[in-house]
Amino acid sequence: MSTIKLRSCSCPLPNLETRPATLQAPNRTSIPARRDIPLGNRTGNEITAGTGILIAMLAGASLALRVDTATAQTPDDGGVVLPELEVTADRPDALPPATFVAPIVEVTPGLPADGGDLLRSVPGVSGSRMGGFGIDPIIRGQTAGQLNILIDGAHAFGGCPNRMDPPTVYVDLDNYDSVTVIKGSQTVRYGGGGTGGTVLFERDTPRFEPDEVFRARFTGGITDNSHTGNLGADVTVGIPEGFARATGQYQTADNYDDGNGNSVRSAYNTEGAGLSLGLTPNDDTRAVLSYDYTHDWDVLYAGAGMDGIYSDSDQWRLRLGQDTPIGPFAAVNAELYSVSVDHLMDNYSLRPLTSMFKMRAPSTADTAGGRLTADLDAMGMNWTLGTDYLQVDRDAARFWNFQSTAVDVPNSYLWPDVVNSDLGLFVEIERPLTEHSRLTAGLRYDRTEASVSRSRAALVPVGPAWVRSAEQLYQAYYGVGAEDTDDDNLGGFLTYAHNLDDGLSFSVGVSRTLRSADATERYIASNAAPSTVANNQRWVGNPGLDPEAHHQIGVTLAKVAKHWNTQLDLFYDRVDDYILRDRAHGQPGILLADGTFIYRNVDAELTGGEWTGSLEFARHWRAGASLAYVYAQNRTDSTPIAQTPPLGGTVSLDYLAERWSVGTRLNWNDTQDRVDDDPITGSGLDVGPTAGWWILDLYGQARITKFATISLGVDNLFDRAYAYAVNRANVDPFNPGPVQVNEPGRQLWARASLDF
Repeated sequence: MSTIKLRSCSCPLPNLETRPATLQAPNRTSIPARRDIPLGNRTGNEITAGTGILIAMLAGASLALRVDTATAQTPDDGGVVLPELEVTADRPDALPPATFVAPIVEVTPGLPADGGDLLRSVPGVSGSRMGGFGIDPIIRGQTAGQLNILIDGAHAFGGCPNRMDPPTVYVDLDNYDSVTVIKGSQTVRYGGGGTGGTVLFERDTPRFEPDEVFRARFTGGITDNSHTGNLGADVTVGIPEGFARATGQYQTADNYDDGNGNSVRSAYNTEGAGLSLGLTPNDDTRAVLSYDYTHDWDVLYAGAGMDGIYSDSDQWRLRLGQDTPIGPFAAVNAELYSVSVDHLMDNYSLRPLTSMFKMRAPSTADTAGGRLTADLDAMGMNWTLGTDYLQVDRDAARFWNFQSTAVDVPNSYLWPDVVNSDLGLFVEIERPLTEHSRLTAGLRYDRTEASVSRSRAALVPVGPAWVRSAEQLYQAYYGVGAEDTDDDNLGGFLTYAHNLDDGLSFSVGVSRTLRSADATERYIASNAAPSTVANNQRWVGNPGLDPEAHHQIGVTLAKVAKHWNTQLDLFYDRVDDYILRDRAHGQPGILLADGTFIYRNVDAELTGGEWTGSLEFARHWRAGASLAYVYAQNRTDSTPIAQTPPLGGTVSLDYLAERWSVGTRLNWNDTQDRVDDDPITGSGLDVGPTAGWWILDLYGQARITKFATISLGVDNLFDRAYAYAVNRANVDPFNPGPVQVNEPGRQLWARASLDF
């Protein structure tokens, strides 16, 4: 399996040769998108995950400076695969102005099922499991609409109201060149919101050399526990003036066994294919048209009352870039995209019927948008000016066989033809202050609009008296109808970065970021049978929600030495009008007290941080460790916010030989007793306090030939039973209660790759 690099920069390492640190911005963390990282003649692909940086007045999305701290030990022959061992290059005597030097931490993920599974390897990133597929990422305690997920520049949204298919499932991991995680509000370039962070899955096809016509990579992997099988291909042909790149991936998995030997409903099937056509007339001009298709089917979920029958996505993109001056602009880039998702779930096709009725829920999410940016050097500063537009159309309904033999009777109009749009204007500037310090700032304005089909919201589904229209549900709980709404969101950020002596650097940033409610928070309308307050599974959005206003402050301190490095990131986020998923207890603004899942604005705070460090010793050895923690509090009610990960971390030890390497890593989570598990007084979204756990992984890689690499490993060596503290809410009208799904038990895996 590919290694993951956690670092504060996102630039590839050409040939992975020893080289000095170079200037990069903003501060992020880097991972290779499910690829092996050979030392030798192949460019390393990374993922950048950023540090948080954040609180303030009218400034929002803080952006620290990042630096590529190069890795070393590159043999002259075919190269060595580095699974988790990295040697940091010597720091030059004089760093470039305001170079933010950050450490590198690597982890080996084995064979991740999807993008969310991959991201859980990053300190400060967790994920909730519903089955074997569709792990929903959580960054610094924030998830879903609080994160911006972009797939090759396109915003992506899943089709399931209950997030069976978070957008990270619509990525063929083998066929993306980098993944970038930006924690917190560090930039205004990638759309409005993103208060918890931004994740960028990206492809980068270098221009062909005159004597080059062909590139290819073939991968395959297997595991023994879930009998997962994976095949991938990435083939590019071209000339200096253009290229054609075709990708494909297939993966299938059975149910896995947890550490207790119990089978967990987790089987899935997924396949995808893509084609990119590019024009590259010179080094500074690029036009790329791409299409990607993914198909997921027969996806089983232990943590839900339904299974995924299928999820299909069609993704179109057009990207234009010019890096030579055009008038006053140093560079201009434009992007257009369209993403369509069709999803179907039901409770009877793939499992025995356990409820009173058969139910199925088809849904769609159609996204269209674009972005235009221009770079400008003026007044001693580097400027990026831009505008973007995003529109998401969602529609979902649930049908049942009430007084019918067919499952075609409307039960709920879950998303009654909801449209969310966002027109944004933004500017980022970067200004050197001294030889060793730099100031970065950004300002962003968003005009957001949300609308719902009043005719569809007024439709009354068929069934008993408790079955109501969306309009009736909104009125019953909030006293407002299916209203359209719009927000004017203004935010920005300000970051100061400074280099001290001896490889020590720090940055401090403040920001203000606003996020409007998404389609589910504002307009979900799910009927459920009358029940006790504790078990009521009715789920109703709030059309009157105000935007979340996040005021964040963050500090980063990093030290890079010849044989060791470390980085500490601390953040504090004070939130006005935090959008809380709760239960109806007659709170202010909530008209009923029947335990229905509702949304309301509260004041909140999130604070925490991450630490990473590594030490190289005895020529071939490296030790590493990481910690991450977030504290999330509902200040209005003085209660914990549900679904917050506990303190967790890793400890690793690796040995690197010339053509092979081996390593071990201890993963652990502390107990989580700050929970909201009482549906009578709170939300009940947490299952309850979760015990701490630890597991041990082993892994190794070897370069067999100049072109072939093999990786082997054992995850959860001691076959321990454990589950992450975060879980998914099981919102099923006849199967109430949140469910915590155990992780896989002992799992042997193998992976091979061929690069030409």
